[in-house]
Amino acid sequence: MRKLRRVLVCVLVGLSATSAAFAQPKGKDRADKTRAEPPADVETAEQLYAKLDYDRANEVAERVIKQRNLTHDQLVRAYRIRAVTDAILDKEEQAREAFFQLLVFDPEYTVDTNLGPKVSTPFIEARGQFRSLPSKPGMEVVASVRADGGQLRVTTRDPTRIAKKVSVGYRWTSTGEYTVSTVSVGEASVEVAPATAGRTRLDFYALALDERDNAVFEAGSPQVPKSAFAEAGSRPIGGGGAGGGEKSGGSVFSSPVFWIIAGAVVAGGGTAAFFAFRPEEPASRAALSPQIRCGAELCK
Repeated sequence: MRKLRRVLVCVLVGLSATSAAFAQPKGKDRADKTRAEPPADVETAEQLYAKLDYDRANEVAERVIKQRNLTHDQLVRAYRIRAVTDAILDKEEQAREAFFQLLVFDPEYTVDTNLGPKVSTPFIEARGQFRSLPSKPGMEVVASVRADGGQLRVTTRDPTRIAKKVSVGYRWTSTGEYTVSTVSVGEASVEVAPATAGRTRLDFYALALDERDNAVFEAGSPQVPKSAFAEAGSRPIGGGGAGGGEKSGGSVFSSPVFWIIAGAVVAGGGTAAFFAFRPEEPASRAALSPQIRCGAELCK
């Protein structure tokens, strides 16, 4: 009886080991199952693309696009990888849509002709759709600033209505925090506070953000802002008050010319006053050659 029990135990152990062996993947399959998922960042997608691993590059780029708070540069680079790899992987419709979205973000983009018709064909179709838009997507900022303040005028062109709001920042220093305002898409303006003492350069940027707060359009950025300089002579010269300059004009007693003439009157008497105040006359020969008399007769 004991011997029978031992036999049954051995059989059961053997069956468990066999099942476990079949349950574990072998060779390449096991490596594929345990392989770590690549990080969802633009650099990884570009590295996979450079290694011709188009499937994984496409997958990573798609995951990047779904993230939040992407910079405009990250968004453009991710769509470049996705659009090209969609075309290479025969996803024609997805490639055309990705190329169109890429052109909205980067209207100057052109596809590499060396990639062949598989890639260039959906790009050309997307470009035709893009050119039919009523306006060219993008944004611009015009700065009008003085040392005592100014204004940033922001224009956002968004025919696809992808932008939901515009973030505008400025600072009078080359480093540090920006003063940030949120304005509506389209035409908007932001008032600029007076400059700090000794500052004349204003750094600024504007970002059009989508529903995920990704920067779909930009004019400058917090990392690489645009700059403007305060207009010369922006602070008022007159007007009184603390730090104001003297007013032009004023009393005659404040004129240095008056005091010079007055001094001449005191020092030289009536004769000096006559010459000081008489109208200017052309010089004559008699005035330049005085005659000296000795009594009633001319001296010889």
